[in-house]
Amino acid sequence: SINDPEHPLSLEELNVVEQVRVKVNDQDSTVSVEFTPTIPHCSMATLIGLSIKVKLLRSLPDRFKIDVHITPGTHASEDA
Repeated sequence: SINDPEHPLSLEELNVVEQVRVKVNDQDSTVSVEFTPTIPHCSMATLIGLSIKVKLLRSLPDRFKIDVHITPGTHASEDA
């Protein structure tokens, strides 16, 4: 599991990553993950997103295209 660098809990325990926001299309070989930072100005949002992507890259077969992004409306700089 991945832990939030600012909290001693996993991303699942903090509801940063929820199963309903993970979409897997085996036929198209795509995985899409939306994550929700713990606060709108979370300074670690980029690191959390990269950590999720690296974990998936290391866990899934190479054929999968992985898209990780912030849940719309949940972070001050989501468009950056």
